[in-house]
Amino acid sequence: MIYSIRVFLWGIVSELEYQLYPWKTTSPPEWVKSEQKIEENYYQNFNDDWLKAHDDKINRLQSEMIWVQQEIHRLHVHNSTNQ
Repeated sequence: MIYSIRVFLWGIVSELEYQLYPWKTTSPPEWVKSEQKIEENYYQNFNDDWLKAHDDKINRLQSEMIWVQQEIHRLHVHNSTNQ
């Protein structure tokens, strides 16, 4: 009983989907293709920006680590000469 209701509702939904998006079985219209390209460009730019932000953070951390190592070395040299 419940299965037959689910199959019936699924048929209604699939027909509604076909009426709303008829190009699913054929080639999509041009405006859909242009929107897909815009979406692809957005995700590509998003990924590029995300990678650039991480690269900037890594570069900043590396420069700070180098500075800290230099300061430790400077303090070590200063302490060894004072003793």
